Amino acid sequence: EELDEAKDKARRRSTGNIKFIGELFKLKMLTEPIMHDCVVKLLKNHDDESLECLCRLLTTIGKDLDFEKAK
Repeated sequence: EELDEAKDKARRRSTGNIKFIGELFKLKMLTEPIMHDCVVKLLKNHDDESLECLCRLLTTIGKDLDFEKAK
């Protein structure tokens, strides 16, 4: 039970950090290349936590991110 609690806490921390990173991007404190790197790194990991973080990140910044520049 303690292990599940610790995993849940770590997952909440990760998604919170990703949301924070997204908000920094929206405030123009992080650049698009940095955000594209974050997306690529999250896509390379095939675990549930990374995919959850990717969803959170794209929900936060998706409309502000220019996917054409990433090509």
